[in-house]
Amino acid sequence: MSDIQPLRHSVHGSKRWLANADYRFAADVLMVPVALEELAAASVSLPLAFAKGPTTSLIALTGLQQGKNVFVGPDGRWLGDYMPAVLRGFPFKLLPATEGKWALGFDHASGLIASGVEGEAFFTSEGKPTDAVQKTFNFLIRINSGLEQATKAVAMLSQHELLEPWPLKLKDGDIEIPVAGLLRVSETKLAALDAETFASLRSDGVLALAYAQLLSMANIDKLGKLARLQAHHAAQHALQADQVKSMFSADKHEDEIDWDAMLKDD
Repeated sequence: MSDIQPLRHSVHGSKRWLANADYRFAADVLMVPVALEELAAASVSLPLAFAKGPTTSLIALTGLQQGKNVFVGPDGRWLGDYMPAVLRGFPFKLLPATEGKWALGFDHASGLIASGVEGEAFFTSEGKPTDAVQKTFNFLIRINSGLEQATKAVAMLSQHELLEPWPLKLKDGDIEIPVAGLLRVSETKLAALDAETFASLRSDGVLALAYAQLLSMANIDKLGKLARLQAHHAAQHALQADQVKSMFSADKHEDEIDWDAMLKDD
């Protein structure tokens, strides 16, 4: 569970922070928002879809089953070719402030508040954010702007009735897993657009989003492959654990191992 607290000099002035070393924090995240500016990179690496809600949004699908992000490896490494920008900002997060502005928050539950002299300072001796903190703040603001642009583009697709339910059934071995609540671009309706509407959507960059989403659906196979690799790794790890346990089983080996001889100094 996260604990996002706004950065304040009175609280964080004497504290330091550590850079994120792995992505276990996202191990159960199955849908990651995608900004418009990262569309090209994300679409060749991740399956993209539109998630229904109060506001329909562009997301990258990162798992087959609830609570299992297949792009996060057992050691916390990101296994994909591209990582969505919103994950790269961790443990920092934008918080709404007054008059439509933003404040910068830090996840105190991340374990990345440094002890002693390790890590980076949050603030300079003059009480201003350090360069590293300010760069992170600027990055998150830019990504948030890209998320808003993506939402506007999705709204235009919806306005022109170019979205349809995606009856997605993902395969994990012989098991079919239905995924509800996702939308995709309708190829039929996209092809039937009149010239004027087509030109309008092209000039607004909306067509690029439509085609990118359609092309990205081929990346669905990556989810199945990664899920199988993760399952294989888990099975191998369990087998090794059982083998180690059997080696030291009192029932089986207590009389076979001469511990006194093994621990005796030469």
